Amino acid sequence: MRISETNPWSVTLMCFLFLGALGVCVLGAVLVTSVILDIVAPGQGPSPSQTLIVATVVIALEVLLGTAVACLYGFMHNWTARFSGGLEVTLTDDLGDPIPVGSQDEVALDPQ
Repeated sequence: MRISETNPWSVTLMCFLFLGALGVCVLGAVLVTSVILDIVAPGQGPSPSQTLIVATVVIALEVLLGTAVACLYGFMHNWTARFSGGLEVTLTDDLGDPIPVGSQDEVALDPQ
């Protein structure tokens, strides 16, 4: 199968959804870590609300920049696929050991 064109809108949307979900997970981890640190050593670091605000800003920038990069990748893939023919993917149900590349030529040339 040869993938010679992608839909940049689909790439952008999927990347936005993936990065958004990843951001929610990171935000939860930051909140839990901040609360635990506040319980263990109260008053030693920033409050959980300050930490949450900074994490939200960083995650929002990550989602926006990551989505923009994914959109550019979709367009660049289409542009380079016109010159190179695209990405070739082989799908098979054979789970055996692959034949090394060098020995394929030897098998084809050897009449035994």
